[in-house]
Amino acid sequence: MQHQKVFIPAEEITKVLSMSKDVFNNDEELSFIKSCLYYLTEGVNADYAIDMAMIDYLIDLK
Repeated sequence: MQHQKVFIPAEEITKVLSMSKDVFNNDEELSFIKSCLYYLTEGVNADYAIDMAMIDYLIDLK
């Protein structure tokens, strides 16, 4: 199975990393960043990826 390469601008990744810093514990932060990266690879911007990852995080709290 071959994966398609996707370019994510450094500014988008930096925005995600700066938003998640000191908000979550280490495991939660890693999960949140992974979720954001998934959305970024789908072609959305960082703000949308952060919003969607936060929704994922809140749903997982249940």
